[in-house]
Amino acid sequence: MNYKHAYHAGNFADVVKHILLVQLLNQLSQKNKPFYALDAYGGRGLYSLSSEEARKTGEAEGGIKALLKLDDAEMTQAPAAVKDYMEGIKQAKSTYDNKVYPGSPWWIAHHIEKNPDTGVRGEAFEAKASEYDALNYQLHKLPIGIHHRDAFEGITAVVPPKEKRGLIFLDPPYEQEHKDFTRLINLLVAAYNKWPQGTYALWFPIKNIEAVELFYKKLKRTEMRRQLVCELNIYPNDVAVGLNGTGLLVINPPWQFDNHAREILRFLQPALKVADAPNLTPDSATNVRWLVGE
Repeated sequence: MNYKHAYHAGNFADVVKHILLVQLLNQLSQKNKPFYALDAYGGRGLYSLSSEEARKTGEAEGGIKALLKLDDAEMTQAPAAVKDYMEGIKQAKSTYDNKVYPGSPWWIAHHIEKNPDTGVRGEAFEAKASEYDALNYQLHKLPIGIHHRDAFEGITAVVPPKEKRGLIFLDPPYEQEHKDFTRLINLLVAAYNKWPQGTYALWFPIKNIEAVELFYKKLKRTEMRRQLVCELNIYPNDVAVGLNGTGLLVINPPWQFDNHAREILRFLQPALKVADAPNLTPDSATNVRWLVGE
């Protein structure tokens, strides 16, 4: 596997994905009961936006750096999860350095640090040895268990967790979309069959709309209920670019998560839009809908 997230850290897809993760964690904590939170593809945990990889692509310019340009008046209109995310970014920069961007495991650990009395148990898996070493080195002092483990083996081994409540968060690399989508559906079905009460969130790229639509069709054929998809495009689907949009599939989302996600995406779209696609609006560029209901 040749994928390196360092090239893409802090891009628009990371921003959307991590704010929706913050929203999920916040809502799961509202019941004030213990829950389990797993990041199945932990990566390095922290990324430098001044690295050679990040500077080569410049993708953070259209992601976190664009969001940091919002003024105070604009931020007063932001949904709560966006404000929490920006506070997290500020804390990460203060703790590490001004060029850092935190990955998904950091956001889980950060949530646990902010909510020490809720009994949240966090873990992160990473299969690639070099990425695992970096993840363990950078986050070993934080309240999250770090494991050198493959998601496809690990997820079905740890569900159902002892807490009976929780979130399995998956943001895998995609190198062969059709094959990857099929394998991930099979993984979700296997985990769901063992733990149908769990919340599962799977990030996916929107770059080949035919592949995404086939992914949706296959999901609808499964026995999994309450499947919600959240999409934000920075380019129309018929434009040939490397990445048109970003999506998150959430199975068993918390109550009213769909409404919160819709509000979040509509707020983010103007900040993340690109000059090459000026006609996209919050109405045309965002979509939150149920693939499968109750």
